[in-house]
This record gives sequence, structure tokens and C-alpha cells, in this order.
Amino acid sequence: MTIRRTLTHAQIRAALSIPSGVQAPYGLADEIMGIVDATPQRRRGLTMGTLLSGPPPAIRMMVLAAILGLLLVAGLAIAGAFRPAPAPEPPPSDSAMYRGGPGRTGVVAGPGPVNQPSVTWEQSLDGGVAANAPAVVDGVLYVGDQSGSVSAFLAPTGDLVWTAALGSAVNTSPAVAGGLVVVGDAAGDVVALDASDGRERWIFRTGGELRSSALIVGDVVYIGSADGDLYALELATGTRRWAFSAGGPIIRSPALDAGVIYVGADAGILSAVDATSGDLRWQASLGAGQLSSPAVADGLVVVSSGLDSTAQHALFGLDAASGEERWRFAAPSGQSLIIASLGRDLVYAASADGELYAVDTTSGLAAWTFDGHGTLEASGALAGDLLFVSGGDRAVYAVDALTGAQRWRVPVTGAPGALAVVGGRVYLATSLGKVLALGSAP
Repeated sequence: MTIRRTLTHAQIRAALSIPSGVQAPYGLADEIMGIVDATPQRRRGLTMGTLLSGPPPAIRMMVLAAILGLLLVAGLAIAGAFRPAPAPEPPPSDSAMYRGGPGRTGVVAGPGPVNQPSVTWEQSLDGGVAANAPAVVDGVLYVGDQSGSVSAFLAPTGDLVWTAALGSAVNTSPAVAGGLVVVGDAAGDVVALDASDGRERWIFRTGGELRSSALIVGDVVYIGSADGDLYALELATGTRRWAFSAGGPIIRSPALDAGVIYVGADAGILSAVDATSGDLRWQASLGAGQLSSPAVADGLVVVSSGLDSTAQHALFGLDAASGEERWRFAAPSGQSLIIASLGRDLVYAASADGELYAVDTTSGLAAWTFDGHGTLEASGALAGDLLFVSGGDRAVYAVDALTGAQRWRVPVTGAPGALAVVGGRVYLATSLGKVLALGSAP
């Protein structure tokens, strides 16, 4: 005798429901029941016998396939509920050179502290630091000071790893690549130190003081000297590849983008130089005095003029391919401007009048200003929608990059230099010989 048992709607729903405590796609049981209800068998009254043996076979196979497919989805969802979520890819965690990279845009991966941070650690250097920034690579912070020392600290804790004495003031930001820390000193020497222990690996001597921070791309170091030359050196050995005469002392850092180096010299001369050959592409004369370190991105070179002089102070936007002027901006006070960061739509420039200006990169018009509470001369760092800048009142600020609204402020010991923003922290050194980390409170 054949026993035929009819399954009710409630019994089917109960059999297909996910156990308590296990999350599956919302409405899965209803979706399965909807498919079953749509079949002719269900409309006639679904039984185990009709499902397994009743005609027609084509419809029977379709129903079985639909139910098994949805049960497979349910099984995968249940398994997923007990499987650990894959770890997200870690963000880039290095700030290997001045202003974050070869383009000197100041745009960094970050992230930086979003909420009010505190000083997580502070250490003393042998000498003060001007405007140069530390480099942070593989969890180690490197910084040079005016006593002629280069020091390495563990970035998470501030513990000293090593110190190397060069004998002449280091007024440049370190550049780190290939296991080397490259700096320039006041004696005119480009020095490469072993990143692991600070041992000297090579020296290249120029004819003037070095205040231009090194730029490293691939196996080449680019650096400018007060002797008026821009040098390309082999990273591994310090051997000179070429030298370009910029027409005046170079005391600020070059920028590189798309195989072209942009470097400013005294008398307001900006040169675009082929990075491979050292040949001149174009030159632009932007007035008396020194030029700032350029920033370049998306076919636009931004540079400020009239530094170290009483000449006209202006911020220029130039075509990267030709040097043609697209726009210029002057602070209402007429005082000098230093580029903090170059974003996609705005360039942020800190002025000696104490204001931070956000200037539209297309029109050259100011979008907003922020009161930096005193003379602002150090470069900033742009991480996401936050701009981190060194204030003239011995404090570090986080500013909303779109609106100019202040997010937070932290006072520090001495005038802060340029900033490195890595792994949720802001790293900096000050004029009073302190190197420190700002981060969220534990």
C-alpha cells in the first residue's frame, strides 16, 4: 500500500526557513514558496507523490531545479554567516618624500585623524627643524635637523632606531627608496644613508648649499642646489647622470610628472626639463625673487613667485606642456604665498598674511579662506576631504577641504614644519627640535 502525505503551505515554509541565529537573504522562504505556488502541481495541491512521480516530467524537473537552486543559495548564505569577512586591503602606508610624491601635490593616501587628536608621542632632536617634513616608510620615521643629524624613529612608538651625524645642517626633507635615505646638507653634499642602520652609502658634492629636497623616481635621484644646477644621480651609487643649469640658485624642491621635471630658480625662472636627458623643454619668467616648489597634476603646474623679495607675490597656474599662463592669483594683502596642496579642483596656498586660500584650479578665483592665526609657511597634506596644515600660532589644524571649516586644532612645541600623514596620524618636527605624532586618543 502506498502512503501519500500532503504537505501544507505552513509545513513547506517551516522546512525551508533558516534556523534562529543564522542570517540569510531576506524573504528567501517566501521566494521559494512563490516559485512552488506558481506551478500547476501546487495549484492542484502539491503532494510528495506528485512531486516525485507525477507527470509531466518536464515540469517536475523544472520545479526540482528551482527548489534545489534556491536551497543552494540558502546554504551559501548560511555558510557565509559563519565565515570570517575578508580583511580589506590595507591602504598605502608610506610618505616617502616631501609633499607626498614626485608631483609635490601634497595629496597623500592618509588617512589622518578625523576627530580631535592628541600628542601620542614626542621626542627631542639634536637641533631645530625649519620647514622640512619627516618621511615615514615601513613603520619608520626619518627626519633631519639643523645640528646636522639624521634620525630614525619607530613611527608607532617614537623609539629611536639610529642617529647619523653629517656635520652640517640638514634643511631638506628626506626621500626614501631602495633601502636608502637621501638628504642634502648646508655644505652642499647629497648624502645617502642606509635606511636600516644609518651607515653612509654614498656622497655627491655640489657647489652650493642644499635646501631643495630630493625627489626619487625609479633608480634616479633629482635634486637642486644653490649652485644653480639641477642634478640627476644614480640612486644606487650617487653617480651623476646629467646636470641642468637653471639660471640661478635653486633653494626649493623640484616636481616631476609625465617624464618632465619642473624646477624654480632665482629671478623667477621656471624650467621644464626632460627627466631622461636633462634637456630644456620650456622656460617661463615669473618676476623677481625665488619661486616656490612647484606642484603639478593633470596638465597644470602651480607655482608661486616673489619669495624672498619685495617683488610682486602671485600664484600662477601654467600649462604643463607649454608653460603658457592659464591664470594668476594674488592675496588681497599682497603678501607671499606658499603652496600647501594641489587637489583636483582646488589649490590650497598659505600666505604670510596668515590666511589659507583655496583657489579654483580652472578659474584662479578664491573659493574660500581660512584664518591660520599667523604667518603660514609650511606645506600641508591633503588626505580625502581633510586638509592638514601647520598654523602660524604653533599649532596643527585639520580643515574641511571643501568648505574651509575647522575640524580640529592641536598646539605643539615650537613652530611646526611640513607634515606627513600616515596611518591615522600626523607626523611633524618643529623649530624647537621636537618630532612628534598626533593621533586619536586611545
